[in-house]
Amino acid sequence: MLPHGVRPENQRRRGTPSPQTNGSEPNGFVDSASDPESAVFNPKLMDVLKVRFLLQWKLTVGLPEELVDMIVDAAEYWPSTEHVIDEQRTIHKDCDQVLLKTVPFLEKGSSPRPLPHRGAHPCRRIIFNLSSRDQGGGRPRHNMYEFSWTWFDTEVIHGAHKKCMYANGNEQEILDNERGQVRKHYTEADDLLLPRGNKLQVNGAHVSEMQHNTIIWDYRDDVKADSPEAHEIEKTRGRGRLTLDGRGVRELEVGDSIALWARARFPGWSNHVHRASVRVYWAV
Repeated sequence: MLPHGVRPENQRRRGTPSPQTNGSEPNGFVDSASDPESAVFNPKLMDVLKVRFLLQWKLTVGLPEELVDMIVDAAEYWPSTEHVIDEQRTIHKDCDQVLLKTVPFLEKGSSPRPLPHRGAHPCRRIIFNLSSRDQGGGRPRHNMYEFSWTWFDTEVIHGAHKKCMYANGNEQEILDNERGQVRKHYTEADDLLLPRGNKLQVNGAHVSEMQHNTIIWDYRDDVKADSPEAHEIEKTRGRGRLTLDGRGVRELEVGDSIALWARARFPGWSNHVHRASVRVYWAV
């Protein structure tokens, strides 16, 4: 079986934003059977540790640890954790919700402990899968991401494992108003009034059909936010231009959590989420 990184679908040029599938593409995911990740081999932690052991200790001349690191990274042979919600949710005007929270590189439990990892910033890739749409109706625009008021954001919770994120193995709410039970009133001065350059993904506006988006963040991404390429990606794919430089991956530390928010603004607008998942890859 080929390692994850040498499969044809994973080849990408350094500095180029990772591919994304939109609702108009045939390979967006609908369920686990058609999830593009299901065709990709995602090694488990023990798989990676065994490969490292073989390279370092079972060859006639064992490879130095630094070279093993380079081989593992070149093959993109990293373990991963996945967090999924399959329940349908509808987020109405100003009732933003946290769909899920990851706890990368940690074992779940009342007192999570770090899994084996390499370095203070071991994250290598994050893959977001979203199945969603807005309320539909109205006339679709030529650029369906322009003037769209339903979208997704990410929030990093630093040191989440120290904030009692789990109690007796059950996830706890550690952010304000995670369930959107209290409708907030956003003003023009509020950074969360409209989707900004740091948004994860915008729904196409006035589109009744389900849209399936795969957003890939890679630690090697280096598209500058003020570049023409970043503005084009934001315009044609609905991604935030501030999320294309890889910093969100490179700066993630052990114990940090990524909260995935779903948002909606203005009367009549609603964000209909049918499925969402986040898979986090890290170096061992």
